[in-house]
Amino acid sequence: MLHQLLTNIRHVAQNYALVTTAFLALTLWWRFRPGRRQRLQAKPIGLPQIRREVLTSIVSIVVLGSVTPAAFALGLGRHTHFYQSVHAYGRGWGFIALMVLLMMVVIQDTWFYWTHRLMHHRRLFRWAHRTHHRSTNTGPLPTYSISPLEAVIDSGASIVILLVLPVTFWSLIIFTWINTSFAVYTHLGYELFPRAMSKHWLGRWINTSTAHNTHHARGRYNYSWYFLFWDRMLGTLSPDYDEHYRKAGFSAPEAKSR
Repeated sequence: MLHQLLTNIRHVAQNYALVTTAFLALTLWWRFRPGRRQRLQAKPIGLPQIRREVLTSIVSIVVLGSVTPAAFALGLGRHTHFYQSVHAYGRGWGFIALMVLLMMVVIQDTWFYWTHRLMHHRRLFRWAHRTHHRSTNTGPLPTYSISPLEAVIDSGASIVILLVLPVTFWSLIIFTWINTSFAVYTHLGYELFPRAMSKHWLGRWINTSTAHNTHHARGRYNYSWYFLFWDRMLGTLSPDYDEHYRKAGFSAPEAKSR
């Protein structure tokens, strides 16, 4: 049990460190590429905020890495359909991709939207979500800057996935990388997607760094994770999102006429 616990915590820490480092490098490269780009908020992020985010992230990583092993130690494994390999499950990589890209993402997106809205309730916010919202201006580091209680709540999506889906070791690994990467992107403080995406028939349903940065700046609206489906359907998308996105979205340099 202890070995599995420490191994899982190490995996969570390594995953987050690698993804965050990659996005920090991408941000530095991005800033010096041709084209129009700007921080979503002009004010700089100070050293006190960075120190706080690092310290709270360390605590939340320990909690995030502990929940699933603890759940298995308490007997969760008897109620799941978990397979160590694709061969043990008897399905190919195509099925694994479908599980990762469709069902797991949908469950994560739905779980996050509703628990996120719940944590914004005035009776829960102080205990569950205030730590994360101390970062009103976001960069890659606030992603795991959450309270221990919020870390437990966020881990619930993985428990639900294990209970309702037949998953393999590799499907969980791939899903974890996708999940962490998208979380860091939405906190990046820069918009990487093109300026016209919010009006595209498909792009208008994708959550963006712009949307989540607005959520941190205002403390309301834009509760989604991967998609804007719930926000658009339930009227919780910020009313000026499209206008805000067009100003923040990346615009490539125009080709020079010959």
